[in-house]
Amino acid sequence: QKCDVGSFQDLEVELKELPGRYDPEHGGCMLVVYRSDSHYALGAQSVHRESVTCKDGTFKDADAIACVAMKALTTEEGVCEMKRLYVREPYRKLGLGGMLARAAVQQAKKMNKYTSLKLDTLERLPYAAQMYAKMGFRACAPYVPNPLGDAVYLELALPVRAPSGAPEIEEMARSLIKGRMVPNSEPPTPLSVSSLTQAYQLHSAISRAGEIVHGWKVGATNDAAVKRLGLSGPFRAPLFSPNVRRGPCPIAFEEIGLKLSALECEFAFRMAKALPPRQGRACVPSTAYTEDDVWECVECMMPAIEIAASRCPSKFPPSPETTPTLVADFGINGVLVLGQPIDKSLIDRTSLADATATISREGGGKGVSAEGKGSNVMGSPLTSLVWLVNSLSSDGITLEEGSVVSTGAAALLPPDHCPWGEKCTVKGVLGGLPAAAGEASISIELSEAP
Repeated sequence: QKCDVGSFQDLEVELKELPGRYDPEHGGCMLVVYRSDSHYALGAQSVHRESVTCKDGTFKDADAIACVAMKALTTEEGVCEMKRLYVREPYRKLGLGGMLARAAVQQAKKMNKYTSLKLDTLERLPYAAQMYAKMGFRACAPYVPNPLGDAVYLELALPVRAPSGAPEIEEMARSLIKGRMVPNSEPPTPLSVSSLTQAYQLHSAISRAGEIVHGWKVGATNDAAVKRLGLSGPFRAPLFSPNVRRGPCPIAFEEIGLKLSALECEFAFRMAKALPPRQGRACVPSTAYTEDDVWECVECMMPAIEIAASRCPSKFPPSPETTPTLVADFGINGVLVLGQPIDKSLIDRTSLADATATISREGGGKGVSAEGKGSNVMGSPLTSLVWLVNSLSSDGITLEEGSVVSTGAAALLPPDHCPWGEKCTVKGVLGGLPAAAGEASISIELSEAP
């Protein structure tokens, strides 16, 4: 059955009136994926900055490669609608559609004003139906006219949370976001965070402000780091989408902060299923997630390079007094760059402790490198992942499907091995994996901003 694309559900009218009902002031949003080397479009929010090559090897700079939007339904109070999910043909089958759909759901949750999210799709798109079913969407009654005969209507219930942030926490959160958006600048409001609990409250406030969580990182995953930071164990921090890239890719120093902390080679995981909070505290054996529980929900493993950096240089070097502020500052995450995924069927999880990690830097006429093992990360990267799941569960937080988890430094180069502003190539390699997994490596180019 054919229909006119321009008139389909008022598409032409919406394009002429953008942002129209998709304006955040009206309870909507527009989310766009760009290539990592393109600029943001005015009024669009970046969900994830991809470094992708088209199937035919061509592309146009500054082109958006995928989008989705969300708006309030005028016919139903407290209900919003996901619209215009589209991925340009050369970039399909890379997971961008699912990433955008999850981001739209997360954005609707962050607004904390909607009780449900609706959408319409088509029976002829079975992949879309499967994707939405995995996200928790269920069939609902038709709520908007669709000229196509095989339209399917779906709905997802959204939780509404009571406001929980103290005014000073909300103000510091806004300041942190502004500091990240303006190159070479500290947060406008000086940060003074006194505990990990307050740092985690700041992370929640940043998320409520609309920043999209792409995953989580675990820090202080060895005894030396725990002692230096004055902690009793690891810490966690959300990975917000603009700070997560797919490599290889170029990165300018001005993007990552004001103070480099380390270059790290890490084991990262992506989740195939969500892990919601379990009743009771996660430290109670009967309610804690086990390694078997967590591994069942893993989709793949990836080599990763984390550029650990901060916008709060006055808090360096890290110490027990400054640690809460540095954790609040996005967990000292400048940028996380991910390599090609390795399906979990190719991984022997019992051997991850013995897998090797190497981080190297070439530039300035000399090269440096450091080596480590998976055992540097809480004994095994999988142990770190399980810790994160239970830490989130104990605070009532779900590790969402599609989330990326960076498990901590397996190999590390300190900041004196990477002079600030000096152009260089950084490479991370995971070794000791099954031959079928191929070379697990990732590289980035660090340079001054043009």
